[in-house]
Amino acid sequence: MALDWLMQLGVAAVKLLIHPIFYFSFVLAFIIGMFRVARERKDFGTRIYDIYQEIRFILPSSLAVGAVLSVIAIIAGLALPADLLSFMAAVLIIFSAGGFFLLSPAWTLTAAYSVFVLSEWLGYPFISYENLDLKAILVVAAILIALLVIAEGVLIRKRGHQGTSPRIELSKRGQKTAVHLARRLWLVPVFLPVPATRPLEPFANWWPLIDIGAQNYYLMLFPFLIGFSMTVRSTLPALAVKATGKSVVWAGVLTLMLAVGSYWMWQLAIAAVLFAAAARVAITRRHYNYEKHRSHFFTAQPKGIIIAGVLPSSPARKMKLEIGEVITKVNETAVNSEPEFYKALQKNAAYCKLEVIGTNNQLRFVQGSIYENEHHELGLIFAPEEKEYLDDSAFSG
Repeated sequence: MALDWLMQLGVAAVKLLIHPIFYFSFVLAFIIGMFRVARERKDFGTRIYDIYQEIRFILPSSLAVGAVLSVIAIIAGLALPADLLSFMAAVLIIFSAGGFFLLSPAWTLTAAYSVFVLSEWLGYPFISYENLDLKAILVVAAILIALLVIAEGVLIRKRGHQGTSPRIELSKRGQKTAVHLARRLWLVPVFLPVPATRPLEPFANWWPLIDIGAQNYYLMLFPFLIGFSMTVRSTLPALAVKATGKSVVWAGVLTLMLAVGSYWMWQLAIAAVLFAAAARVAITRRHYNYEKHRSHFFTAQPKGIIIAGVLPSSPARKMKLEIGEVITKVNETAVNSEPEFYKALQKNAAYCKLEVIGTNNQLRFVQGSIYENEHHELGLIFAPEEKEYLDDSAFSG
């Protein structure tokens, strides 16, 4: 039995490499990266991250999440028909037309789930599940959606704030200001039992826990796409993104409670899925309303200049300068604008000392080496300054 299971796991893992979603995720991330680089060059005269930035985040962190979900799905025997999974894949591709924003499982999988249910109730079924229990399928799908919403929240909280991209937009007063765009795409591969003719020997008498009526199963490694996108205007990107991630986790937990309850009352499965979609919309709406009534964070400061971005592998990164910090002095000279910043840097062609107010409002001193005649390549992106709005220039560090 153990050898059969290992062979099934290995075959399923290899088949992932020929699944359309696997390659589609990289193409989508590459296209989004192209648009981001073009926007960064337009706004700041330089790219912040290279074109492969979105691709780098697709798998590393999501593999661990997928492994946890796979253990849960295999032990519980969360089986779904192959045709339903194929339909979910099609819906994921369709929703990707909206970029990463629409790829929350609370929206994509709820849409697939709703179409599946409505097609059955209206008498126009198009997904084959012969000899299977429809109610049990609905229960399993609801539990799986809840688990994926929790996974989305975890990924947002742990990885969503990393590598946010600054951009320029107009404030309500028509003035240029910097905001941050947090945008990520994750591929979460999950092992799922799928009804089949070739038998896979159960490892326990009760397996699968929720019997959908199939006699035999095989294992499929299905790649779920999870996307995330939000614009942060009024606070530090990390704070807003982590708060959103925490809210999504709780929405997933509540959804899971309803979905588990559907084991005894199957109607709760539909309620759980609809709740997941409504909760995710509410979380997005709450962030929008919060930002709407607050001032922009990356604006001209009464004292010093605020850092809107730090280029990777730059001297500024090595000096551990962070987004949201305010530089008040350069080489013992007070600065209140970008020209003053670079003028003060020129006082020492090979070395700089900065006085910085950290994001914790604590004063600290930073120092590091720079190359002569390359002070402009320190690697800092500054927010636009009000007095420079009229010349419509963009800034880069």
